[in-house]
Amino acid sequence: MAKLLGGLQGSLGMGLLALLWLGAGQGIPYLFDWDELIYASLARQMLASGDPLALQINGEPFYEKPPLFFWLQALAMAALGINEGAARLPNAFAGGITVALLVAWGARLRGVGFGCLWGVLLLTGYLPLFFYKTGLIDPLLNLGMGVGLGSLWAADEACRAGRSGQGWSALGALALGLAVLAKGPVGLVLPLGIWALYKLWQRDPPRRWGEMVAFLGLAGAIPLAWLALEAAARGLQWLAAFWHYQWGLVSTPSGHPGPVYFHLLAFALGCFPWAAPALAEILASLHRHSNPAGADLTQRAERLLLVAFGVVLALFSLLVQTKLIHYTSLLYPIGAYFAALRLQRLGSREAQLSVWEGGWILLSGLFWLALWLLLPWLGSQDPVLLPVAEKRLAALGIPLSDLFESLAGSLALGYLQAEVEWPSFTYGPAVLLALGGLAWIRARHNVRGWAILLLATGLSAQLAWSWVFPRVLQHTQGGSIYFFRQFAGPEPALSGRVGLYGLRSFVPYFYGPLRVPYAANPEELAAWQVPDYLVTWDPFVAELAATWQVVERRSPFWLLKKTSSLP
Repeated sequence: MAKLLGGLQGSLGMGLLALLWLGAGQGIPYLFDWDELIYASLARQMLASGDPLALQINGEPFYEKPPLFFWLQALAMAALGINEGAARLPNAFAGGITVALLVAWGARLRGVGFGCLWGVLLLTGYLPLFFYKTGLIDPLLNLGMGVGLGSLWAADEACRAGRSGQGWSALGALALGLAVLAKGPVGLVLPLGIWALYKLWQRDPPRRWGEMVAFLGLAGAIPLAWLALEAAARGLQWLAAFWHYQWGLVSTPSGHPGPVYFHLLAFALGCFPWAAPALAEILASLHRHSNPAGADLTQRAERLLLVAFGVVLALFSLLVQTKLIHYTSLLYPIGAYFAALRLQRLGSREAQLSVWEGGWILLSGLFWLALWLLLPWLGSQDPVLLPVAEKRLAALGIPLSDLFESLAGSLALGYLQAEVEWPSFTYGPAVLLALGGLAWIRARHNVRGWAILLLATGLSAQLAWSWVFPRVLQHTQGGSIYFFRQFAGPEPALSGRVGLYGLRSFVPYFYGPLRVPYAANPEELAAWQVPDYLVTWDPFVAELAATWQVVERRSPFWLLKKTSSLP
């Protein structure tokens, strides 16, 4: 009983601390284009329409995702206003609940101390910490899938102990149903695939058909109820369009290709500083669990985690052609478990840090140190000097403009020329990381060295989120956000309709009017009822010069006005 109470107290305490840690500064940076802006815009338009079933953006129906996450965002916005913090707040709660559950499960498997270490690691790795501070759907999806898998495991263990486990099975089915309502069929298919492979490894007999049908029926009832409501409100034509779009996502690549090792490299670099110990412990655990017979409760839990890690990594590395970092975010809590186990073994002298682990920690640490040094340095360069440098290099026979012939290159130059203040304190993340790294090098074989490194990593990540990322986004989105805000609100600074021309962006639908027409080329622009103003980028200004006049430029963004409407 004392162990149970200790685990419960540790779980609640760590969950609350995680919520505060993730919520700190969460609303400071602008929302990232595209995904964060798409999701927040859907919630904003849902509030404007007053219809929780109306998933629309720019007046067009949105078929890509079910509505659960957008409902949570809309609730947060209704309470806190339409802003970046409200858009990201659901993930602070998802992260807090995730950490609380990890601590509780870790306490049952290996003690309260281990559970707390598991939670701390998830909150101090660079990529996991940034991930839970964003406004992406995946933290909620992972929570649903994790609770579903954990409940299936708990039901299985209850059956081994002679109990029915039906309560755990029902909880797991509900959690997976909510995961589907968050991001679609992957919320059910992926966990069930992991569970089936785990049961094969355990050589356990399958469940009875009646139990399987009841589980799937309960899991499917939640998303099916939503689809039924949508069909009743919008007709079967909407339902057919939704399924057609979902099938297209599965059957055709959606861009963003990458090498087969992309997700492994992203994990190894992004989950600094504990990725290397996690991978080392995973390899060691595979060797320890090579014999499926005679596993105890903790070993069975580790086997489930090993299967989940392998399935997620293999699926998105080998089968799914689209390579986006957050696709394999389920690896973060799983990897943190094995990293905690490795650090516990290192602390008790049961294992020693290998040469390759130490080498990778140093290399990945240097990568992040270089990033935190490079971004403030680039941003602090005087934009006025860039054209001067270009002329001097051209006189020497080195035309800098040749480096920026492509659309992406010319935009990169425009982003660098944006006037953004980069005070000296923006080097703070680099300083903290360097100090923590030096302390770890001197004491890497004891607990103190790791504690300092984890603290330095977590704090440097928080400072990067609050000091570095907002300024990077000022370069890449600041001008566009400034222009579209002139047309938003009850008393806009500029009157008239505004459009977007050139590259696709979702900035206007959160920061500007609810509806902003978009054209990618002159033909699409000619087909409009032409608005009074246009927002565009450097490379497209020349082709608009005949009929549009410049109002203001904020590199590389331009606000243009129709020539015919000028006085």
